[in-house]
Amino acid sequence: MDELFAKAPIKKVYFKLAFPVVLGMITTMIYNLADTMFVAKTGNTDLVAGVTIGAPLFTFLIAVSDIFGLGGSSLISRLFGEKRYDLSKRISSFCLFGSVIVGIILTILLLVFAKPILILLGAKTSTYSYAFDFYWIIALGSVFIIFSLVPQNLIRTEGLAFEAMLSTMIGTIWAIILDPIFLFGLKWGATGVGLANIIGYLVTDLLLIFFTIKNAHYISLNPKIMKISGQNIKDVIAIGIPGSITNFAQSFGMALLNSSLAAYGANKVAAMGITQKIYSIVILVIVGFAFGAQPLIGYNYGAKNWQRLILSSWFLMQLL
Repeated sequence: MDELFAKAPIKKVYFKLAFPVVLGMITTMIYNLADTMFVAKTGNTDLVAGVTIGAPLFTFLIAVSDIFGLGGSSLISRLFGEKRYDLSKRISSFCLFGSVIVGIILTILLLVFAKPILILLGAKTSTYSYAFDFYWIIALGSVFIIFSLVPQNLIRTEGLAFEAMLSTMIGTIWAIILDPIFLFGLKWGATGVGLANIIGYLVTDLLLIFFTIKNAHYISLNPKIMKISGQNIKDVIAIGIPGSITNFAQSFGMALLNSSLAAYGANKVAAMGITQKIYSIVILVIVGFAFGAQPLIGYNYGAKNWQRLILSSWFLMQLL
């Protein structure tokens, strides 16, 4: 790991980390488009609108995950640079199990307050049943969604970007396969769409756990060491919350837009849902390239290798 982050050519390290992230993002984009196509092929505008109304919940859960994933990976990268490996294990344990605990709490809250949340998201009489069918299964699987992005970010700090990508791709492929089976074969409607998503995330989670145990040396799945100091928690949150604001804002904006469009009919909400997924293609690619640099920059910041830090940052700015 030291050889990779401290000595290897910056360009080589960057693309070794960034390409798997971007490929994982592209796989996610393919699924988003395939999912949109499958739902649209039903010819049911209310179904498309119902799934679109539930989409901000996805973005919200990803934003929650970013608090632990981005915040934890940033801190752990710096700790690796400082050679504080024992503390990095405790931080990783806190982030992994903290995300599970928060996921369980959110699952309960989302299910208890399902009706007012759906109304707030823009569900109307014609779309409520479809939106609820999609919403409840996503809420039930909140833990799997929130957890999945945490080990993805954490194991990349050890240079395991390929393993993170492989886990994402296999989980996404499962979701693509199951989507039409649940939607057209079993005729489960919006519930089937949501269930395909959750199973995909579950497969990703299991693979990430496997790679963490098998290949990661300083990322820990031991719950006994998850207790960390208040200052360490602040350090995670200090990066995690600002890093998650984009997704929180996007979730709020999508919800507000869907709620406004609902007054003009389900077809308008459905059309906007398709447009949003196409728009996300460019954003995901840019985010993927940016994420690729985080472990490299964090490591050299922690190691106080200012020259390599500046060169890495300059390379990224030129690229993007």
